[in-house]
Amino acid sequence: MSRSGRSAIRSVLTAKDLKTFVETYNIPERFSPTLSGPNESVECTPNRIPFYTLVFSSCGVRYPLSSFKVALLCHSGVHFSQLHPLGFMRVVHFELSCAAVSGEPPVPLFCMFYKLISDGDWFTFAKRHNSVSKPCYLFMPTSTYPKDWKSCH
Repeated sequence: MSRSGRSAIRSVLTAKDLKTFVETYNIPERFSPTLSGPNESVECTPNRIPFYTLVFSSCGVRYPLSSFKVALLCHSGVHFSQLHPLGFMRVVHFELSCAAVSGEPPVPLFCMFYKLISDGDWFTFAKRHNSVSKPCYLFMPTSTYPKDWKSCH
């Protein structure tokens, strides 16, 4: 996806594509999904909030959004249509990782690892550079393993 900005993106969906998308991802009709015109940029208006199908197909987003995603977006002050799909993928990955280990992830824990940054007219979650804890190891050997380690008992 281009870093030139959301305003440069044009819809390539057909009416049939939109219908299939709405059915596949169970988008409620009350949202009145509509296509942008071929020369119309996808900008927010008081009556319309655009979103990108890529977020659903590539990033694991499903409707309704989980309580963690809603809480994180409210905490961050952004709508999910403003997030770059790769940034949203970090949210989904974090949520799934936490669910595998302990259940519902807390927003403060996510904020210990990631921070919201502006990337042109997109927002994304970037890794924090300062470590939140000491690493599990202090030294990692690189070439000291025996080449026949699989046959060692």
